[in-house]
Formats: sequence, structure tokens, C-alpha cells
Amino acid sequence: MNKRKKRYPGSIRRCALCMMLWIAAVFMVPARAVEAAETALGPLVQTTMPEDEYLGLVHLGLLRTEENYNGDMSQSIRNVLPSVVQIRTGRYLGSGMILEVRENTLLIVSNRHQLQSQEFSLIRFYNGVEVSARRIYLSDTCDLGFVLADISAVPYEKRSAFCAITARESCEGGLSRGTEMFVVGSTDGVACNIYEGTVADPWYYFEEFGSYMIYNDCRAKAGMSGGGTFDAHGHCIGMITGGFEDETASLPMQFIREEWEKLN
Repeated sequence: MNKRKKRYPGSIRRCALCMMLWIAAVFMVPARAVEAAETALGPLVQTTMPEDEYLGLVHLGLLRTEENYNGDMSQSIRNVLPSVVQIRTGRYLGSGMILEVRENTLLIVSNRHQLQSQEFSLIRFYNGVEVSARRIYLSDTCDLGFVLADISAVPYEKRSAFCAITARESCEGGLSRGTEMFVVGSTDGVACNIYEGTVADPWYYFEEFGSYMIYNDCRAKAGMSGGGTFDAHGHCIGMITGGFEDETASLPMQFIREEWEKLN
């Protein structure tokens, strides 16, 4: 009786061949894929220069003070400090706020009575940088003016510390008596003078200024004029313009915005 031939050896050979092909696929295909990816995409690790980082932040509008949605006053104060500057114009020492961060300049707002004596000013920032600035506009209707600070000689590593104020029309319109607020000025150093208080009247007419102002139950010192008035979330609601004892008057952000639009 003839016995059937066993085919195990052939089967084993075929299985071994399949196994070798599977191993080759596992170890060789990824290598080719990585090589192709490197060829198509270039180096996987790239570096950026401080100039590139700064210009990217400027063009994206990210150099602004951070909004603090939980209303923690201490955190909001820390957030806005880089937006407040010290201005020396002739024999006058006052404060100001950064409105715009541009590639090689900064637009700064302060009081007209601080800027009208001379065309040029010295600006000192929160990070210790000092630059010259030129007056470019004085308002005919409000106690405010704009200066343009030249930062072209400032290293890019330091420019990223400049921050413009953050303002929201909805927050300005929502002010009422008793709203928590704080002021920041630069009498004794850049953004060194900080006082907390409440809004006494969000729309009060002051004869001495010939304008409606935000009337605050809040202290201020001489030299803080031009500094910022902020709500508890860090939004700029106005600019310090005058004060007496424990009361301050702040020019509403609405007027600053209107004059700003004329300038643009």
C-alpha cells in the first residue's frame, strides 16, 4: 500500500519564507518612510531667532496685557504693570500707557498737560529700558496726547516684555457705582504707585477739566497723571488725569479711543 508523501518540509519552508518577508517589511518600511519624510519636510528640529519671535508676536497682536477673568485684583495688578511707563518731559515727570506695540516703535498715551511743554520726552519702561520719544499729537478737546517711542535700538530679547493695554468697550459700558477698580502710576518708579478703590460715578462732569470723567473713590499721587485706571479684570477703563486726597478723576477710555481713531 502506497503511503502519501508528507508535505511538512515544504510547508515549513514556505512558512519560514513568509516569516522572513514579514520581518523585512517590519524593519525596512519604517526606515524608508522616515527617510522620505525627512526628504519632504526637511529637518525635524528647527530654531527661531529672537527677532522672528518678536515680529510674530507683534503681527499676531499678542503683546497685550492678559485678561484675568476670575477678578483676582492682585493678579490683575501684576498683569498690567508692563503696560504703564514713566515719562519725563523737560522738568515734568509723569506717567503713560502703551497703546500699540509695533515693529520698531511704541504708541504711548499720556495727558496733554504733561506733554505740551516740549516735543521730546524720555520714556522709561517696566523692564528698565529707556528710550527717547517724540510727541505726535495733542488733543484739542481732551487732556491727552500721543507720543511715539523709538525702540529700534532695543534688543529683541527685551522688546518681548513690552505690553499694550487691553480694553473692552463692554467693560467700560458696564461700569457702575461701587465697581472695584485700581490705578497704576509711575511717580516713585515705573508702575510703582498702585492704589485700589471703587467707582463713585462712571460719568461725572468736572468743570475744571471741561469733560465727563470717571470719578473714583481712590487715592493718587502727583506724577501719576497719565497712568492707567483698570477694572478688577485688568481691562483699562481710563487714564488718571487728576486727583485730590482720596478722590481721582480718570479720562474715560472712550475718549482715548476716539482720539486714537483720529490719529489712525
